[in-house]
Amino acid sequence: MLQRAREALSQCNWEIGECAAQWTERYARGRTDADFGGLIGLSGDQVYQRRRVWETFSDVHENYSRLKWSHFYAALNWDDAADCLQWAEDMHATVAEMKAWRRAQHGEDLTTPAGDENAALAAVELLPMETGVVRDVESTSSTQDNPRRRSESSSAESATVSGAARESGAGDDYAPFGNRARGDAETSTAVAERPQPSAEAVLKRVAAALEKCDAALTPEVLEGFADAPVKLRKRLKLAMQNLSSKTAGLKV
Repeated sequence: MLQRAREALSQCNWEIGECAAQWTERYARGRTDADFGGLIGLSGDQVYQRRRVWETFSDVHENYSRLKWSHFYAALNWDDAADCLQWAEDMHATVAEMKAWRRAQHGEDLTTPAGDENAALAAVELLPMETGVVRDVESTSSTQDNPRRRSESSSAESATVSGAARESGAGDDYAPFGNRARGDAETSTAVAERPQPSAEAVLKRVAAALEKCDAALTPEVLEGFADAPVKLRKRLKLAMQNLSSKTAGLKV
């Protein structure tokens, strides 16, 4: 299990999450994500995020072939994750576009910064994978038995991680939650805004989405409308009314 997780470090976040879930639940009850991370070279936070994404979306992620692991991480705590992921899959949307679409569905003003959720996600510190230190079980156990060796080992690993992080600017390696993913603080204010899609591109996306909605609203689904939660029924009716009012004046 540990060897499989080590081999997956630079390849698949899904496999790391699966290994962590199986290890902590089946093979090492009572051990933590930090224990597992120490054995394969990841921090406890890194392992926790990958394990939680696996436990939440492992049974459905293959249905979204166009989405990246980071889409599922962004939607981890959303009660409407299924709707957001399906929209992103249909629209070939990026994570940022998916977040913006969700904010729009909730009536938020997209001209203002995102709320506390995105700030909380940005505050999670996950180091690039290549800065981890891989240790065997034997070496970990012997270090824990000796407080002095544990202190010396901790200091050495901190220096190793810091040095690797300073050198990670060279090359094209990218970790989705590493320092490079957030950009350089000195240059972040100079990043050019992403160009807005043309009207034709937006209309194509809307047409595709409406066609999918039309196909999805089968007689069986419509019959179940009365049994749906009141909040969902109101949301659907409001969306349909808004769409109808916006398109009432269009002529072919």
